[in-house]
Amino acid sequence: MKLLTSEKRFFKANMHCHSVYSDGWLTVEQIKEEYQKRGYSIVAFTDHEHIIDNSRLSDENFLAITATELTFKEKPTVSTSVDKEMKVCHMNFYAIDPHNDVTPCYDARYDHYCNEEARSLIKFDRPYERQYSIEEINKVIKIAKEKGFLVCYNHPTWSMEDATQYLGYENLLAVEIYNNGCRDIGNNDEKVFSDMLRAGKKVFCFASDDNHNKLPFSSPYCDSFGGWITINAEKLEYGEIIDALKRGNFYASTGPEIYSLETDGNTVKAKFGKCKKAVLLTKGRRTEDLYANDGEYIEECTFSLKETDGFFRLRITDERGKSAYTQPYYL
Repeated sequence: MKLLTSEKRFFKANMHCHSVYSDGWLTVEQIKEEYQKRGYSIVAFTDHEHIIDNSRLSDENFLAITATELTFKEKPTVSTSVDKEMKVCHMNFYAIDPHNDVTPCYDARYDHYCNEEARSLIKFDRPYERQYSIEEINKVIKIAKEKGFLVCYNHPTWSMEDATQYLGYENLLAVEIYNNGCRDIGNNDEKVFSDMLRAGKKVFCFASDDNHNKLPFSSPYCDSFGGWITINAEKLEYGEIIDALKRGNFYASTGPEIYSLETDGNTVKAKFGKCKKAVLLTKGRRTEDLYANDGEYIEECTFSLKETDGFFRLRITDERGKSAYTQPYYL
């Protein structure tokens, strides 16, 4: 079975992005231009607390995903820059229909994120007061799903949440395994992903930028171009890309490229760019790994599979310590 294949096209996507419509420093047009320069075909514009239909940016070489990032805080009117230990939950909501620009569960207490132009464009059915609790967050996810959105759980480590919170969340498409804007504090997010899988959650993983672009692209502290997903689909059309996301036909990366992934049920084989290490991870402790010798690289791997593995996923790491992460595949 071909899980990722060169018979389809690969599209590089940033699924978490902020523009001048909320707390970013670049226009959506500037973001499109800069990301396209670096090989991206897709950007999800996830400005805070409201949805703007940016489909006018889409063309044969670029796709704008209609989306927003919603916030849940223990103290809704207190900034996380003031209370640095406050638990919060941030989630991205991706519209299945590109013209669905009605913000689900809009809460005016959070609209300070929006600039005046964006505030004038906000559409919502009715005011909604979002509460910080597992039950209320799951209620919002359920409502959003019914209104045609896919949901990703963002930067859990930065959010100060632990397993008592995140293992309670339901109906998620994905969780961020890496967030470039939170890279210094969010380096445990792969463990969150692993916890969810081992608890029986059927979720995928995203690597994202969460870019705000306050600093120039030349700065080592720039928050762009550090985390992405690569989507394996027939063509660059909104419905095709959404369908590929639903199916998990993509991998997350902070550097390496994966060219193919296939399994016959007994083994899994992958081909990728020059790397130093490949690891098979399962539901339990069983792993397999392949290391390159000093001065050499590996470009493919083959690992055995066992019925007791539950699921498998791969992590592939290059000489800079950057990794690519496949989705979990169940046995």
